[in-house]
Amino acid sequence: MELLPGIADPYLGSLILGIVYGLTFCTSVCLPYIVSYIAGIGAGFRGGVMVTSIYNLGRVAAYAVLGGLTGLFKTLVSDAFFISFQKYSPIAFGVAIMIVGTSIFLRKKASTGTCNVEKRGHLGISKKLTQEFDIRAFSMGFTRGLVLCPPLVALLLAAITLPQINTIVLAVLFGLGTTISPLLILGGATGWLLKKAPLFSRWISKIGAGILILLGLNMLLNVMIY
Repeated sequence: MELLPGIADPYLGSLILGIVYGLTFCTSVCLPYIVSYIAGIGAGFRGGVMVTSIYNLGRVAAYAVLGGLTGLFKTLVSDAFFISFQKYSPIAFGVAIMIVGTSIFLRKKASTGTCNVEKRGHLGISKKLTQEFDIRAFSMGFTRGLVLCPPLVALLLAAITLPQINTIVLAVLFGLGTTISPLLILGGATGWLLKKAPLFSRWISKIGAGILILLGLNMLLNVMIY
């Protein structure tokens, strides 16, 4: 199975295919959602990098699931199957980002007192890790990963002759390749820049949340129209 001309190893081909796609199309497609979410939660540089990493983790997890299902139901997988799947998978992503945007838009500003700081200092390791893991960013990335891109469809169709574990590995390698992109740096830079305007943080948060809601609504409208 040769995914790219001149590269016989399918694993290396999957990774390189992901890198190429991540450096081009993937960054431009994912950036509006990442920037809007970072604005919505008021993340700084570190928070922006963390959010982008968790978003990417969600995408890779979705690719792993799709790879596993492709290997498990390979007799049902075809071009027609992916066309049907692609018709409805954006609904999950549209709903997810609308829910995330609404939750940010309606949230009340948390009070920041010394009591809260001290309480955070006494949290256990597992509790801290739970708080660091942004489930909303993960859900955005996971549902975005279900919106299949052409290279991933081609990869999965080419891999159906392989054992199930191979389809998972190839899909994950493709996903990891897409994370090697400017998205991580741009996410951190967005958080750093927005932190430079603390007086407008409330309005920036509302605008970011509003854009997410509009992006989700636009996604759903496109599904209904087409």
